[in-house]
Amino acid sequence: MRAAVAAAREQGIRVTEPRVVRDLTNVLVHLAPAPVIARVPITLARLRPPSWFAREVELATFLAAAGAPVAPPARDVDPGPHTRAGLVVSLWQLVDHDPARFDAATAGAALHDLHLALAGYPGELPRCERLDEVRRLLDTLEPSSLAAADELAALGRVCDRLAAEQLPAGRPIHGDSHFRNLLWTAEGPLWNDLENACVGPVEYDLACLAWREDPGTREALTAYGAHDEHLVEAATPHLALFLAAWTIVVVGRAPSPGGIEEARRRVRRALEYAG
Repeated sequence: MRAAVAAAREQGIRVTEPRVVRDLTNVLVHLAPAPVIARVPITLARLRPPSWFAREVELATFLAAAGAPVAPPARDVDPGPHTRAGLVVSLWQLVDHDPARFDAATAGAALHDLHLALAGYPGELPRCERLDEVRRLLDTLEPSSLAAADELAALGRVCDRLAAEQLPAGRPIHGDSHFRNLLWTAEGPLWNDLENACVGPVEYDLACLAWREDPGTREALTAYGAHDEHLVEAATPHLALFLAAWTIVVVGRAPSPGGIEEARRRVRRALEYAG
């Protein structure tokens, strides 16, 4: 919070009542009374440099200017990222989010619109498989109740297997497009959390949407429109491995009964592809 407030005040933002609104993969701080959210990456900063998060702001700025359904960076200030006390801080507009506005079909249509806008992004993005990152992450993990030594070794074998099963090159996509990464405004849904944006088939994003099996998944996929269901299936092992590895880190930092259960479930799902 101190890093977030310092970065905001240096941009001339008046902050008197900062409040943490989320603390998981990122720490999100509402810089009240300003309509600004500070975003401080914690877990992903373990392997990703500040330039990674600079690209996220650049991409969001591009998409917002194109009228895409995304949560925009803060206006009238430098959104960053700024570095304070060794932490990366980016600044974003506070939006009127109400989960009660959820509508699965609208979510699917918004993802289609996002993909149309992403097609024009001229910057470079990593491939959606991100196997090098997963390997580096697995090398840092110690056996735990979330993943035993033999399970970590098996996740490494999944990584080796998937290296020979790369997905089609595709196009720029969100990279983590599940329902919880949507902000529901009165004007419609806005996609959030572009930190995992990558290049791949749109079916990778549809696999993200389908993988959690949340209520409304089928309606969202139908509303998205034409896609290759076989390619959704082919993308699922890559997604499962990525989520399993990073969820071990996220839950290890902020353990909770529900989080531990979900981490174990994700590890088991990824291990189904160990062969």
